[in-house]
Amino acid sequence: MRVTYGYSVADTNDPHVTSSEEALESLGRVAMIGGYFVDSYPFLRHFPTWLPGMGFKAQAREWSKLPFKMANVPFEWTKQQMATGSAVPSFLSELLENNEDGRHGEEIIKWTAASMYGGGSHTTVGILNNFILAMLLYPEVAHKAREEIDRVIGTDRLPNVSDRQDLPYLECVLLETLRWYPVTPLSIPRRVSQDDQYRGYHIPANSTVYNNVYAITRDESVFPDPESFIPERFDDKQACKPLSPRDIMFGIGRRVCPGQSIADTSIFLVMANILATMDIKKACDESGNEIEPEVMRGPALVCYDLSSAQLVLARSTQLA
Repeated sequence: MRVTYGYSVADTNDPHVTSSEEALESLGRVAMIGGYFVDSYPFLRHFPTWLPGMGFKAQAREWSKLPFKMANVPFEWTKQQMATGSAVPSFLSELLENNEDGRHGEEIIKWTAASMYGGGSHTTVGILNNFILAMLLYPEVAHKAREEIDRVIGTDRLPNVSDRQDLPYLECVLLETLRWYPVTPLSIPRRVSQDDQYRGYHIPANSTVYNNVYAITRDESVFPDPESFIPERFDDKQACKPLSPRDIMFGIGRRVCPGQSIADTSIFLVMANILATMDIKKACDESGNEIEPEVMRGPALVCYDLSSAQLVLARSTQLA
């Protein structure tokens, strides 16, 4: 929120956050395959609302308002801050300040900012959640990545962007985190604008097409032992490097995620700083026994582990 709008979130009940949460939750439900009969039988949209089973139409009317609220409220807030000279530099303020000639309409700027925040908030949290889960289940990976950070950076300062080129193993950990449990397993559904042919398959116009990211990351001919977390598979020393998850995780073609670079950099920095300052351990029950985290996936567009069996202890009070 701060990067996009220059707005500092007070707490989880912040109205800007809750409006975004509501909009993104509705998007996740709408995008689920088979979530609504109308997705499989589009002719149902022509039936009157009062018929039994047509409740989705009223729900759609309510949900259609949420994205506009998510986009409009922080947009107007930033404009007001700019008018009073108290705006914090942000993605949106830069776009508005550099648009004096009006070549980009405000609607385009507004929805670009909304897409940046909405598209990155849940997915970034999901990726980091999966990273912590992986470090819990594969402590040897966390130990190796932490050793690299200590060797390259030391313990007197926090990692920054300039250190990235010197942390190749952590780079592999990031790539494996993206692959291991993709947070958008079916990506965003697309509609085919015209008849198409692909490898002998006829794809009629208006067909809904999904990019099955999960299936790609489970292809054993590309990623041997796909269920295991193995960062070394992306090591530059490998004779045959597999497909980079970056090429599929952020979308494909013209509609690739515009925030890919900032998301990738932010995730790397958070991972590096977590490992530099924290020991990630499993929680214990009342008897002192470790609780094995249970991998669960939420039924939504963005999926990640929902387990709470995680305990993070400060490793360095000086840095933490």
